[in-house]
Amino acid sequence: MSKKKAQGTNLLYQLIGEARNYDDVIIMGRGDPDFDTPAHIVAAAKNAMINHHADYSPPEGLLALREAIAERVKRVNNIDVDPATEVVVANGGQEALFLMVLAVLSPGDEMIVPEPNYNTYADSLAFAGGVKVEVQTYAENDFRADPADVAAAITDKSRALLLVSPNNPAASVISPPDMQAMLDIAISKDLMILADDIYDLFVYDDFEHVSPASLPGGKERALTLNALSKAYSMTGWRLGWIVGPADLMARVKELKAAISGGASIISQHAGIAALTGPQDAVEMMAEAYRRRRRLVLDALDAMGMKYGLPQGGQFVFADIGFTGMDSGEVAQRILTEQHVLAYPGSAFSKDRKDYLRMTFLQPEEQLIEGLERMKVAMRDMMAER
Repeated sequence: MSKKKAQGTNLLYQLIGEARNYDDVIIMGRGDPDFDTPAHIVAAAKNAMINHHADYSPPEGLLALREAIAERVKRVNNIDVDPATEVVVANGGQEALFLMVLAVLSPGDEMIVPEPNYNTYADSLAFAGGVKVEVQTYAENDFRADPADVAAAITDKSRALLLVSPNNPAASVISPPDMQAMLDIAISKDLMILADDIYDLFVYDDFEHVSPASLPGGKERALTLNALSKAYSMTGWRLGWIVGPADLMARVKELKAAISGGASIISQHAGIAALTGPQDAVEMMAEAYRRRRRLVLDALDAMGMKYGLPQGGQFVFADIGFTGMDSGEVAQRILTEQHVLAYPGSAFSKDRKDYLRMTFLQPEEQLIEGLERMKVAMRDMMAER
């Protein structure tokens, strides 16, 4: 019997597992910031280990953390929420997205999903028994999700619209006019909006992030997730949140209590320090990503590779169709032959076999070396054609 080929999330974990075998591997696929967690956050965690390790957290999280989250989403996202009833703390963005989907979707319900998109949404939809209705976006339009295409995809089974901006993996940002149009569609068709704002602090050039819940009529029908992993380099701390209308957040809270209970008390105290303490490390990281983004784009331009312009986030979604090979095979060969980990587009969408997702989450000298190695691998692949 032939071995089943890994797909989606399993394919990514398979590549990550192989990457661990190479001492000189350069990671240009995973979305983990390479910076250390800021020192004042680590200090807060150490204090919590000593003084709060046995404290109890309600399923929705410590009130002090929910208050800090409420202040943050008001300041950054212009969303007004009541920390007592409209905020739930989650074990990272991964659990938050599952909780959002489970709170809104019942078996057979459809969710409109601009593609490509983060692969775990497909996993959570399958878990909930929901149906993904794809709306395709294209590199020549920088992976812009067209509101007209979204409207055309709606059926009488449609229940929700997923809006990830900045997007993962395509790095597109939904413009304010398009976001208003998306909300207007949701209102007219009585859809819930699941908004993923996790990259909201990383937007480039003159592009602007806007949360649908900040627009008139948006809060009543939007659940919005975020997490500390990207902005504060806290990927392993597993701390995120959802905000939304009280009636729906009551359902989210019930699910959180049943699935995992309260998040780590130590991580929650660290989260309070992250949100209420100095923010200079966040801007330092954002500035580093701006420089690295330019470096990666210049290198891809020099190689003649096409891509959608990354307007936000930490990714570049590059077209490798010129190789004539599936992106899973290309990613495998780059890893095996040159010890560079890039993610195949097919792991995010079955229709994106001509793309690789690359990140700029490594020091500049490593990015340069990784891109040079990729250039060698591409040259060798083309020589075989």
